[in-house]
Amino acid sequence: MYIEKSKKPFFSIIVPTYNNEKEIEKCVKSILSQTYTDWELVIVNDGSTDATDEICNRIIDQDNRVNVIHKKNEGVAAARNDGLFRAVGKYVYFVDADDCIDRRLLQEAFNILNKSDAPEIFVFGIEILTESCKNVSYPCFFESGLYPKERLRREVYPKMMCSRGRKNWMPKVSSYLCDKIILRDLCMKHYCRDMQIFMGEESVVAYECMYFAEQVFFSSQIFYFYNMMSESSMHRRYYDNLFENNIRLSQYYRTYLGGNDDYEMDCQINIRECRGYKYVIRHELEFGSSVYQSAKHLSKKMKKMKKWPLCPLRGLSFYDRCFIILMSFRLQYFILILLKIFIMVSSFQRRFKSKLAKDRY
Repeated sequence: MYIEKSKKPFFSIIVPTYNNEKEIEKCVKSILSQTYTDWELVIVNDGSTDATDEICNRIIDQDNRVNVIHKKNEGVAAARNDGLFRAVGKYVYFVDADDCIDRRLLQEAFNILNKSDAPEIFVFGIEILTESCKNVSYPCFFESGLYPKERLRREVYPKMMCSRGRKNWMPKVSSYLCDKIILRDLCMKHYCRDMQIFMGEESVVAYECMYFAEQVFFSSQIFYFYNMMSESSMHRRYYDNLFENNIRLSQYYRTYLGGNDDYEMDCQINIRECRGYKYVIRHELEFGSSVYQSAKHLSKKMKKMKKWPLCPLRGLSFYDRCFIILMSFRLQYFILILLKIFIMVSSFQRRFKSKLAKDRY
């Protein structure tokens, strides 16, 4: 059910949901409790098979600013697009159905965005509930303030997707959409066009909008609470086609961000592709049946590859180049064995240090 509005709200909040019966109400409650009130909420029920659709219909009766789109399951990228195309607010904001937002978020964003020279994107910090049940804060990695285009080119774009030599897994600008409120007109030009990308699909929107924005405001405040422990989290499932997904994601980056005589951006895309293949290896070790079966599984996929090396080496560190070359020579079994040994040694070292710490006390 979608209710046509006579007055366009300032914000459109879009919540794609699929089988989130345990979390959707808590997420929506955090939106309904916002201190700023000029917004609409568009919930996109992406063919849920649990009680999510019933809960969504019940939420409609709680507030006339809430609308629900029921559709067949096509994936989160398509769900976000359906919500975006229905949204009428000046700015759009995407929230995952298993997460929550601070009640002050929209008011703080409005204070920045309701100006004649307002930025097209408002970026803020997030807090992540990790698998170790510890809350880890990721504030904005840039100094708070307004960044016009020239400052973006100088300070942000060279390390937006990743910083060479940076040990932290988080890039300077996160690949999430949940920490960015974006001008709808900008998002309509740079939404995800490849519905087959199922992991990392929000990053193509986040980085493309950031790259083509004229002004961005970075805030050091934390307004979003990301629940990595959710049962519906994509990090807790095995994906047979993660290898192909990384290829499509990298091709997308190169189509819409690469090839603009921007050496640093091309290097960042190469680094992210390399990291994607590393994640595929770790994913196989974590969820695969055995090292042998994982290697066999990857071998079938590698046979379809036509290019050598697996990804461009420009911008990669020495160790990353070695990894890509080994993968390109189809030595994934050797890589899996090495990584498994490394994980076992690291795990032993952590337990040993933990035991030493306990013995001291």
